[in-house]
Amino acid sequence: MEARIKGNLTLPNVNEIRGRVVHSHIFHKQFKTVGPAVLPVIHAQDDEQIDRNIEIAVRCGAQGVFLINHDFDVTRFLPLVERCRQAHPLLWLGVNFLGVTGRDAFPILGDLEFRGLAIDAYWADDACIDEQHESQAQAGEINIVREESGWSGIYFGGTAFKKQRAVDPADYLRSGQIAAQWMDVVITSGVATGEAAEIEKIETFRQGVGTGALAVASGITPENVHDYAPYVDAILVATGINLPQDFYNLDRTRLSRLIDNCRCSAVQQNNSGSPDGEANKRSYLRLMAPTVKGDAFAWLDPSSAYINGRAFAQMVDDLVYPFRTVPVDVVAGIDAAGYVLGAALATRLGTGLLTVRKAGKLPVPTDEVEFINYSKRKQSLELRQPAFRPGTRVLLVDQWVETGGTMGAAIELIERQGGVIAGIATVAIEENAQTNALRKTYFCVSSVLSGSDYQSQCNQKHMVFFDDFDWECVFPDIR
Repeated sequence: MEARIKGNLTLPNVNEIRGRVVHSHIFHKQFKTVGPAVLPVIHAQDDEQIDRNIEIAVRCGAQGVFLINHDFDVTRFLPLVERCRQAHPLLWLGVNFLGVTGRDAFPILGDLEFRGLAIDAYWADDACIDEQHESQAQAGEINIVREESGWSGIYFGGTAFKKQRAVDPADYLRSGQIAAQWMDVVITSGVATGEAAEIEKIETFRQGVGTGALAVASGITPENVHDYAPYVDAILVATGINLPQDFYNLDRTRLSRLIDNCRCSAVQQNNSGSPDGEANKRSYLRLMAPTVKGDAFAWLDPSSAYINGRAFAQMVDDLVYPFRTVPVDVVAGIDAAGYVLGAALATRLGTGLLTVRKAGKLPVPTDEVEFINYSKRKQSLELRQPAFRPGTRVLLVDQWVETGGTMGAAIELIERQGGVIAGIATVAIEENAQTNALRKTYFCVSSVLSGSDYQSQCNQKHMVFFDDFDWECVFPDIR
């Protein structure tokens, strides 16, 4: 074996040191997710902005975050990275030193780890893979530097990434095959920031990477993530989940939707193997029954889905999942249908249950709020006073949010007593100006996914399955 000499250290030939290949199933076990790990990318500005976005990412259930220095050099970026690791020691934290390859990045990462500030992952836009040659001199030299550095994290290496270097689509398969030998996770992208990669490219890279780990960046959104989820192990995303016209701050509603859609895609893939499978559409919602009593009553009955034990358990699973990392002190169910889901979620989350009552029911001191409900009638809700200590984090639960009047009144009651709305959970939120304002202000989770076919049907107040609804389908299983 040929060797090169660097100081007193004898180094092997660059083609004899390879990446620590991470198999796809090991990658998923590390993140404890069957679908792709969602890793929001934060374009760092300052400590406060980083912390604010990390809190959103954690609350939404992201598996970790990447920081990137989009506006300044590595020298100014490093103090932000160090302070972030000190402030968030348990956070899965990756970094991208923009415009820097592993040659310069790995020594920095090794030094941070030596000082007790280990970074979990490094993402290089350009891993210096050359699909035109058998010998990978540059990639090999980068891996030698990595070995010397002593850094123990995960290397995400960009291949056919954005506009680093044009790669002929005919070479995508070979690019993936070569890249999988030199890095832990192969990452590719669309042609520019915010532009989604062609699905054919991701499919081809999946074939090339084989059982290795594959990630995708650029252009992923809650609306298109179903197309990519079957092929990738991680999604690095920024513009697709940022606030409108805001390059630096995450939109918690869009991030929550993206994570939820990734999870649904994974369940669907396990159950049906097809992106159009019923599991992707949350088929338990088909147990919701249509009204047979006319416009004076609600247009459907979600509670018919509760009768089936398996369906109810799946619904509660879906509603609880996004709140598994969100601090919740108490669950508040809204009179009366919200009590059912509220009690189930409180049990799963290990909290108490607070009841928000229709006015005139509680035999104790109360606070009261008037509102106009979905049927245009004036009603009132009341809450015992005091109900909790100021600063208590409350998850509000109701069966349905149609106009937002009832939920708005409940929010007012909670906030009057100094409570903090940790989130809102419901079977569905119809889309209109009032409810869209709720989504923008609060972390909202619903069984009916925003952007899905079921959401469109809810907005129109007619579910397609009503046309041939089978009443016996809601009956509980007889054991």
